[in-house]
Amino acid sequence: MNRAQTLLAVFAVIAAAFFANLIAGRMATRLDLTEDGIFSLSAGSRRIAATVGEPVTIELFTSHGDTRLSPYLEAYSRRAEGLLRSFADASNGAIRLRLTDPQPDTEDESRAQRQGLAGTRTANGTAYLGLTAQQADSIRAIPFLDPRRERFLEYDIAQLIASVTRLSKPRLAFISTLPLSSDLPQGQGQEPGPGDVLMAELSRSFECVTVSNTATELPKDTVVVAMIHPHHLNPKLAFAVDQFLLRGGPVLVAMDPLSRYQKFQQGNMPLMMVPASAMGAASDPALLRSWGVEAPVDTMVGDAAHSLQMPSTRGEAVNYPLAVALDSSNLAPDHPVTSNLRMLNILDAGSVRLVSPTPIGLTFVPLVTFRGPGVGALPVNIANAGPFERVAAQFRPDGQERTFAAAISGSFKTAFPEGAPRDANDTSAVPVSLKVSEKPGRLIVMADSDFILDYYSIRRSTAYGQQVYEPLNDNQAFFIGALETLAGSEDLVSVRAKGTALRPFDRVMALQRQAQATYQTEIDRNEQKLSELAEKIAELSRTSGGDLSKGIVLTPELEREAQRFSEEQAAVRRTLRDIRRAAREEVDSLGRNLAWINLLAAPLLVGLGGLIYALLRRRRQA
Repeated sequence: MNRAQTLLAVFAVIAAAFFANLIAGRMATRLDLTEDGIFSLSAGSRRIAATVGEPVTIELFTSHGDTRLSPYLEAYSRRAEGLLRSFADASNGAIRLRLTDPQPDTEDESRAQRQGLAGTRTANGTAYLGLTAQQADSIRAIPFLDPRRERFLEYDIAQLIASVTRLSKPRLAFISTLPLSSDLPQGQGQEPGPGDVLMAELSRSFECVTVSNTATELPKDTVVVAMIHPHHLNPKLAFAVDQFLLRGGPVLVAMDPLSRYQKFQQGNMPLMMVPASAMGAASDPALLRSWGVEAPVDTMVGDAAHSLQMPSTRGEAVNYPLAVALDSSNLAPDHPVTSNLRMLNILDAGSVRLVSPTPIGLTFVPLVTFRGPGVGALPVNIANAGPFERVAAQFRPDGQERTFAAAISGSFKTAFPEGAPRDANDTSAVPVSLKVSEKPGRLIVMADSDFILDYYSIRRSTAYGQQVYEPLNDNQAFFIGALETLAGSEDLVSVRAKGTALRPFDRVMALQRQAQATYQTEIDRNEQKLSELAEKIAELSRTSGGDLSKGIVLTPELEREAQRFSEEQAAVRRTLRDIRRAAREEVDSLGRNLAWINLLAAPLLVGLGGLIYALLRRRRQA
């Protein structure tokens, strides 16, 4: 092989590698070598996509052009687009992906706003990064794709698809001894119920069926069970819940060692509290304990370092360690229920743990944890006696970590080893019942019930004659999110959190900060000049005795003045656009350079390798 043939072969290899790299960059198919498989769909997601019947249109709204997103959000939008293409590929054509750039003042932007997408402010207007899914007339949306939830991006998309393809809402059996909603219409002095907002929010996701503690069975086709501060349950109802869990049904239990709302119902008399130790008349505390979980009702947990203030008998505010504001440091960062929460406010809570010895076959995942040197516990009878300042004085931190809420899954044992409870005169044969789980069960236990009530989580106000509700914290979001997660299919539950593909653009952010420092003064000066010109035009309009926009006839002198101001205004606007373009130029240049490096690096490396191989071969032949 002579020199010309060698060079020709090298250039052929470079060209082949160049076009292979170019084509591969356009293809959705990719080889995922990441540790967490962050670019591959989990088996659960593939099954969800494959079972889509009627076509689903997924529309990804991503702003480009003048109102484009920051480089970090642009990278995240490409990550989302790649994952959406994987869902579409796995659906055998049932999922259709549409990419939309909602430019300002267009029908696309109006549709994004109608479907509930949340815009983010940029220097040149409002930008969007949101997602909608539509099947027939049903539309669901993720208003904003938050990069902080990247670990749960696949889960959020799978949940969006599952929710829009669901023909009916899942049925929630809601067992509570607290009257959460008022049975009377509001108005004419009628006070709202303590859980009206909570129940209204739940009804958006569930068909809620309220079950009395005297009932004997669960509603037909129940998908998930919620028990809120239950006590004195009918034994047959407790057995029905037990068997529901053992058949793999999801259950949420909110136990409370001291329900403040129940005390309020009883005239706020501290010694008249109905004990919450009984989850059912037949099993007492044995129901949870037989399942392998213990939520002690004789002690309460607090944190002096995160305490809230409560009124003392003297009218002064006192730091009450049993009333706490928990932040993200107390929340599990790798669980979809708690990853996006910021703050929980809790009063007189208990704790959750597995029984000792630890049951075999159960997995205990803390969701909310008391931790830090200010954590401690106090007997319920001391806290129940009050007042707040006296209880606070007796609180002694021990620094021991305690779990407030946990997700427990696996194989549970029945609380009714003798079978179903029967009436005294019932002589029929005992029906067959499960003694252990036939399918892995899912249970979430929270050691408080008051915290989900509207009193502790919602601020009510009136605007233009309408009731307005504003969340004070994430209490209800935590409770509702836990139920929605439990109600999800097994495929959805199997979609776990993954690692992150995003890395901070340190160089880009440094360039943006430098550009802002360089050009911000000039931008401010020109924007001030724009304001002055607008004021001069307005003053000219007032001097002429009319409105320039309505075509008032001006004298030649005033007309020339108005024309001059308008021309100056247009010139300033052009200057501002040029300044903003210059401020972006370095970032854009860096992006173009990286794109060329990414495109040419592989062909050049292959070509260099070929050239070295050819030279070595020639040397051996010589």
